[in-house]
Amino acid sequence: MATCTASVPNLDTSGDNLYAPRICWQPFIDWAWEAFDFDKGDWDDGFGYDQVCDNTRPLCRTLSGIWCLTYSSPNFPSESYSSNILEWGCRFARNAIDELDARCGSGAFIAYTWWGPIIDNRTELYLTYFYGWGVSMRAGTLIHEARHADGKGHDSGNNDSSWGYNGAWRWEVCWLAWFAAAGTSTSVAMRTQATQRANNIINSNFDTHPGFNV
Repeated sequence: MATCTASVPNLDTSGDNLYAPRICWQPFIDWAWEAFDFDKGDWDDGFGYDQVCDNTRPLCRTLSGIWCLTYSSPNFPSESYSSNILEWGCRFARNAIDELDARCGSGAFIAYTWWGPIIDNRTELYLTYFYGWGVSMRAGTLIHEARHADGKGHDSGNNDSSWGYNGAWRWEVCWLAWFAAAGTSTSVAMRTQATQRANNIINSNFDTHPGFNV
């Protein structure tokens, strides 16, 4: 892909054999493409623009994350902000994220978002996002980056100082926890991965531990 290479993990373990066939539906592809402002120039040259149904390619794997983020609520198509984040997470993400771009990255980041005045607001996704995370964790990462795109950065390096700071790590944990508890059209493996990822964040990415685990 482009000038970078990666090893494709087990497609059953990652959830891609479960989720990828769902995205291979032109109305969904067209909707997601517009909703998250994909551009051909950011997803061709090996990233999957011409092979959108190939679940070894970054585009298909990203669309699987978007599908998971969109359709996992038992109350879909409601996206009410009066309910939990599983219901309105995709609504928030597609409104906050200016565009999604595929990049190789350096291995140090999963994704990175730029936001602010007089700059090119965008969210870049890197190889770890595409190949290091299962589908549910990709969906959680989109929530994390959407919180940044909405203007909330980390306040302690790459950490958040506390749960009360209400930053991107808290939002990612909340989505993953709700998915693990109530997500639909998924699998036990995907719920387990979401729980493990949420607890890893809780134990590692807050300066002050919130005092609980999922």
